Amino acid sequence: MSRLDTKALGTGIILPPPEEPQVQEQQTVRRKIHEGAALSIPYLVMNALAAVVASYGLLENSTAVVIGAMIIALLLGPITGIALALVDGDQSLLRKALVAEVSGVLLVLVVGFLIGKLHEGVSPGSEILARTAPNILDLVIALAGGAAGAYATTSPRLSAGLVGVAIATALVPPLCSCGICMAHGLYREGGGAFLLFLTNFVAIQSVTSLVFW
Repeated sequence: MSRLDTKALGTGIILPPPEEPQVQEQQTVRRKIHEGAALSIPYLVMNALAAVVASYGLLENSTAVVIGAMIIALLLGPITGIALALVDGDQSLLRKALVAEVSGVLLVLVVGFLIGKLHEGVSPGSEILARTAPNILDLVIALAGGAAGAYATTSPRLSAGLVGVAIATALVPPLCSCGICMAHGLYREGGGAFLLFLTNFVAIQSVTSLVFW
C-alpha cells in the first residue's frame, strides 16, 4: 500500500479506484476521434491538396497518382466522429462531424469542378469513367474498408492513418470525378460518380458504427 493510501485510510478519506488500462485506452480513442472530427484550417487545406492531386491523376489516367493523393486526404476523421456520435447519442459531436464532412465534400467537389473547367479540352478517361457506374463490388470494398478503419481506430497497435488512406480512395476520387464530369457537361456520369461516393460514405459510416457498438 502506498503512503498516500495509508494517509487516506488514517484520515477516513476514500480515494477513487485507479482507472483500468482499458478505460484509459477508450478515453484516448474517444479524444482522438473528437479531434479528428473537427473542422479546421489544416483539414480543409489537406483535403483541397488531395483533391488537386487526385483530379490531375484522374485526368492523366494515372492510378498511382490517384492513390498517392489519398495519403493527404482527411475525410475519414469526420465519418468516424459521426459513427461514434450515433453510437453514443452525442448530438454535439454529430453536429461537429457533419459540418466538417459536408465542408470537406463540398471543397473537394469544387476543386474537381474548377480543374475540370480549366482543362475542358482533356476528355475524361478510363479512371474517371470507371467511377461513374457503381456496383456491388464497390459496396463490398467500402464495407471492408470501413470495418478495417474502425478496428484500427480502436486498436492501439494498429495505424488508423494507413487504413484511412485506403478508405479515402473510396471517397475523394469519386468526388473529383463528379466535379470533372459536371465541368464537362457530363451530368449523368457526374451523378453516377456522386452516387458511388454516397454509397461508399453510408457503407463506411454504418460499418464503423457497428464496430464501435
